[in-house]
Order: sequence, then C-alpha cells, then structure tokens
Amino acid sequence: MHRAAQRRIIIPFLLPALLLLGVFFLYPLVRTIDISFTEWTRTGNSSYIGVENYTRLFDDPGYVNSLKNAFLFTLVGGCMLFPVAIAIAWALNQRIHGEKFFRFVVFAPVVLSAAVVALMWKFIYHPTLGLINPALEGLGLGALARTWLGDASTALPAVAFTTVWHGIGIWVVLLSAGFERLPPDVLEAGRIDGAGEWRLFRSVMLPMLRDLFRILVVLWIVQTMQAFAFVFIMTNGGPYGSTEIVGTLMYRVAFERYEFGYAAAMGVALIVIMLVVTQIVNKVMKRDELQY
Repeated sequence: MHRAAQRRIIIPFLLPALLLLGVFFLYPLVRTIDISFTEWTRTGNSSYIGVENYTRLFDDPGYVNSLKNAFLFTLVGGCMLFPVAIAIAWALNQRIHGEKFFRFVVFAPVVLSAAVVALMWKFIYHPTLGLINPALEGLGLGALARTWLGDASTALPAVAFTTVWHGIGIWVVLLSAGFERLPPDVLEAGRIDGAGEWRLFRSVMLPMLRDLFRILVVLWIVQTMQAFAFVFIMTNGGPYGSTEIVGTLMYRVAFERYEFGYAAAMGVALIVIMLVVTQIVNKVMKRDELQY
C-alpha cells in the first residue's frame, strides 16, 4: 500500500483527537498567552500593556513565595511518594499471599475525588476533633500533637502527605508494570550467582528501571507544580502563606482581585518554568543513566 493511501486512511482517525487537542489545549493556551499581555478592569474591559505583567512577576514577593512553596511541595511529596511506592510495587511483585487484597487497598483511594479526600484529611488533622492528636495522646505521645494545618512548619508536609496518599495507587501500578517487564532470565542469572532478593533489587532491578524512574519523576514534577485542589480545600494557602502555591495564588489574583491578565502571566510563566525544570531533570537523569 502506498504512503499516500496510508495517510488517507489514518487522517480520518486522527481528526477527532486533533480537534479535541485544538479546542481544549491549543486554543486555551494561545488565549491565555494573549490575555497575559493585557490589563483587565472589574467591568470586564481590557487594554494591551505589553510585558508589564511579566516584569511584575519576579518583583512580587507573593509569586516568589508561591514558587518556592511549589518546589518544596514537589520535593517533600516526592520524598514521601517514591520510596514507599517502589517498596510496595516490589513487594507486590514478589507474589505475596493476599496480593489482590493489598492491590485493592493501595489503589482504593485513587477512585475518591480530590475534594472528598481533602475534606476527610482536613477532619483527620483537626487538633481536637480529628484522629491524629487524640491517638498520639492515647499513646502517651501528646508532646507530638500539633495543629497540623494551622502550623506553618507542618501545613505543607501535611497537605503533601494527603496528595501522596490519594494518588500513590497510580504510581504503584506504573512501577509494578515496570517490575513485571524485567527480563526473568537476568533475575534468574543473579539468583544462580548467589545474589539475594535485596541485592537483586538494589543492583539489578533499580538500575534497569532508571528510564521508568526518569519518566515518573518528570510526571510528578508536572503534577505537583500545578497542584490546586488539596491546598485550596485544606488550607487555602495558609497559614501565613506557608502553603500558597502558584495555582491558589492565580485563583486569588484572578477571581478576588480581578487581575486576569496578571493571573494569566503567572500561568504562562509557570508553564515555562515547568518546561525548563523537567528538561533539566530529564537530561540529568538521562546522563546518569548513560554513565551507568
């Protein structure tokens, strides 16, 4: 079959996807960039102001603080997520007794909406009516009790933990698929050579999954840098801006201060920052993989 004929067959199947991509991604992106060069009034009128919104960004302590919190959220959440997700995926790969039950338990939170999970954990973290502080006091560890979402030092890690708890099932599934794709003859050769399961895990499995880890780290960065729901519902950016991230700040600027152009500039800048960060992480992890 000639290439021209193949194209005529393929194009009709691609058109619906291209249409959806254009309507729900490309057009909003172009429109957001266009709005970022304007200034809006409360009456809905706008005027072109060039790059003024962009020059304001990095002189705005609120935006700089939200970026810092977003990076911290990504780092803290990643440290909570990946070691636990890798351990669970590896354990499930060992075909343990009750594997299907454990897979269900790990994946179950994913089916809940972010709003439900955020409200549930907001109650759990409540200093008097929640579950954590009374449990600590019952164990004689009352000194560890905190106002988890009201303390600037614990609010961001608490929200990050909730985000990880809600989504860890997805990451476990992806990592489990990676473990299952490892060539069994390589693992068997390691066992014949006398390597134990821990040595196989550390010296064979993890290096062979580097490419998957690189992709998952990039996905995690993209997901957390644009986080919104958990922070908005659980802390609304407080206390004292300690959990304010770019998503919640954009919402506040757009719908409380009606500065739609400035909020759009924040979003465009965040996209550029995410592209740069993910590209750097991708190249660094790829270079380490090649050196290995």
